[in-house]
Amino acid sequence: MFLSTQLLAALVGVSTLCVEVSGALLPDRDVSSFVYGRQETKNASSGSWPYGPFSTQGRDIVNTKGEAVTFAGVNWPGSGETMVPEGLEWASIEEILSRVQSVGFNFIRLTYAIEMIDQIYKRNGSDVGLEITMINGLGYENGTKVTNEIIAKNPTFNKDTTRFEIWDHIAQVALSKNIYIHPDVHVGKAQWCCNNTDGNAWFDDYNFPVANWKRGLQYVANWASKHNNVVSMSLRNELRRAINETAPTSSLGYNWVTLVGNYTAATDAIHSVNPDLLVTWSGMQYDQDLSALTQAKNLNTAPCYKCDAIRDSLRRDPVIFDLASHPWSNKVVYELHLYSMSEDLDTGSCPIIFAELYNAGFNAIGMAPPPACNITNNCSPAVRNTPVILSEFGAAQDVTLFNDTLMNCLKDFTLQNNVSWAMWSLAGSYRIRSGAQGVGDTWALGNYDWNGWNYPEGVEKWWKPWVSSMFGEEEKLKNTTKT
Repeated sequence: MFLSTQLLAALVGVSTLCVEVSGALLPDRDVSSFVYGRQETKNASSGSWPYGPFSTQGRDIVNTKGEAVTFAGVNWPGSGETMVPEGLEWASIEEILSRVQSVGFNFIRLTYAIEMIDQIYKRNGSDVGLEITMINGLGYENGTKVTNEIIAKNPTFNKDTTRFEIWDHIAQVALSKNIYIHPDVHVGKAQWCCNNTDGNAWFDDYNFPVANWKRGLQYVANWASKHNNVVSMSLRNELRRAINETAPTSSLGYNWVTLVGNYTAATDAIHSVNPDLLVTWSGMQYDQDLSALTQAKNLNTAPCYKCDAIRDSLRRDPVIFDLASHPWSNKVVYELHLYSMSEDLDTGSCPIIFAELYNAGFNAIGMAPPPACNITNNCSPAVRNTPVILSEFGAAQDVTLFNDTLMNCLKDFTLQNNVSWAMWSLAGSYRIRSGAQGVGDTWALGNYDWNGWNYPEGVEKWWKPWVSSMFGEEEKLKNTTKT
């Protein structure tokens, strides 16, 4: 049988009751109670860039002109404890986005925490101001200091400017530079991501109450209706098996049935308030695997790394996800990640990597099975063509970049198959990360002070040529010149 929303809700028991966040019961109120500038669904951009809303057509994302759209961009972290995008104390939004634009990037995956929306509900619809959110994240002394630094670099802000007002400004400046903003639910509780014990791993993990997650998605979908260049949003970053260290044998149903059930309900929720948006679906095991969806496998029995077994699966009727049966069938885009520290995938040679990517979900773009499929023996074709993007990958930004096996393979893969992508990440420094303040990141494109690049030669000789090759010289010129 094919999978319906009603069946999935029954199978996975999607919660509709009160849930607990940070020790306070937060009712799952109608999203219309607390929305950000709710308005009718946008359609004003259909005659100008970005020519939205976007939809999917086979393997492509297309605009209202019927043109295929390619993304090449960068992740901008904003899901840490301060819940404000990193770097604003070092540079203005205009300066940061001008630097992004200078590479030729046209896409920013802007990460956030559902806790940000939970706080708005707890405050009866009022967002948190800049000074309060900085003090909450950094303590009084550093929070006050960083607040003043952000205002100095961004003088239109004040201590009461809210988080979503900062998002507004980012989206507006990005629009002026022909850059798309893609809000990404990185975590439930604001913190560095990710591991199996952080409480953000899987549905109804202790920092991942499903009802709060869905209402948070709806809130952001409503916010997106104000901004023509917010054409898409994600459901969740890097789902993975949840491990409760105080109850290590406990299970939250880490399997395909739970994944698709919750994703279907969440996409219904987004589509009900903003049907224009594309919605990206990530995969299992840190977003490495969407094979059961693209290959239309029986979700009861489909294999996945460290999944919880459904013991009576062979006695159950087959459950198969049928994207075409949903009203948002032309709005779903799949997304995958791959890093060299993968626990289960071989990242040591391009032929194997290509075969693994094919099986993981890139078969849905209609590519031919790579030659190494005769080695991996797991390259079933997709049942339908659907867009798939590579929304996270990365490595050290230093001289090793040019000879990094995985990075070279991913570059070749995206160019050969016209796959959209976003590298990790822009943030050369974090206000707070894993409990420490003022943390630098050698994997970041930007430097610690947000006034240049970690590895300028890499930007000039690696990233810019890659972006240029994705778009072609004419498109690169359009994306690096303010219109």
